[in-house]
Amino acid sequence: MSMVFDTQALLILYMGEEGSEHVAGLLKQVLDRKIKGYMSVVNLAELYYILGRKSKKVADEKERNIRSFGVRIVPVKDNTLWKEAAMLKASHSLSLADAFAAATARTLRSKLVTGADPEFDSIDNVQIESGCKKVGAVNYGQLKGELSTNKSAGLLLP
Repeated sequence: MSMVFDTQALLILYMGEEGSEHVAGLLKQVLDRKIKGYMSVVNLAELYYILGRKSKKVADEKERNIRSFGVRIVPVKDNTLWKEAAMLKASHSLSLADAFAAATARTLRSKLVTGADPEFDSIDNVQIESGCKKVGAVNYGQLKGELSTNKSAGLLLP
């Protein structure tokens, strides 16, 4: 089994929002090699710039943290992934980053770990990880100053 992590799932984790324990558990399974974990480079860039608005140091720390779990960063190195994302964006009400998350999950035949984004519900052949589906939307504008030291983020250092 494999999981693709959307930006929102990791923000839920790092902000200690409801559902963070589930995301932490999935990352632990990636670390223990029980499942494979992936993240599109586009979603990594989205996470980095959102966290970087608060602190470049925190953005660097969380990027290293994600990689330390063994989450594989999926590059856009051929036409398959970007064309899939473009067609999803063209036919659904999605941000470009969400289109890349869905395209990565679809291309890798993986479950998508995200929050309660209803935009993903209408996409065929993308299965949402059920433990995160009921989590509320993250308010990116409300990033807390304690982001790098909240208890959920502290659980993550392998």
